[in-house]
Amino acid sequence: MTTRHRTLQTMAVAAIATVTTLSAPSVATASATRPDAGTPAFQECQGVTVDRTAPVIARASVLIKASAQKIWDRHTDIDAWDTWIPEITPSQKKTPGPVRPGTVFDWSPQGMKVTSTITNVHKNRCVAWAAPVNGIDGVHLWTFKKVKGGVLATTEESWAGAPVENDIPGNQAALESGLVDWVNRLRTTAETTDDCPARRGR
Repeated sequence: MTTRHRTLQTMAVAAIATVTTLSAPSVATASATRPDAGTPAFQECQGVTVDRTAPVIARASVLIKASAQKIWDRHTDIDAWDTWIPEITPSQKKTPGPVRPGTVFDWSPQGMKVTSTITNVHKNRCVAWAAPVNGIDGVHLWTFKKVKGGVLATTEESWAGAPVENDIPGNQAALESGLVDWVNRLRTTAETTDDCPARRGR
């Protein structure tokens, strides 16, 4: 396995853990696909989308039975990601205050340090960030839509760059799997009864 291929696999795992740690109902309700002709339009966050021309693009959605505020608080509390998605931590927000365009955060998918910058935010509705690493240009987008029974959380991510071209089908499958894991983890933590997630000394 080449170093570039390992990097791409790591990014996919970074998109989160293993499905086997999730409950069966969570896995069953999530879905993953590549947004293309015949599928719903690309998600947007104040006009921003993933890179529609990227060779690898994936989307995953899940219905979360919790308030939009609670989901948003879990998702944007980057310093507390280790309480529900430890596979991509340690993570730390480098910019003080609430998440906003220009917020920078570090995270460590499988020990690989990544620095991302949030590009767009609409509280309780969407957030987008750029995640360049090792020659790969990543764009990650989350949207939250109130629907009957809860909130539909959808995440899309695109990968572009020379390393991605080495194995497009393999990386497409890996990214889809990783995004399903992430939305399921978010669902699990947001649907807990505890409204105050454990925080490291905060």
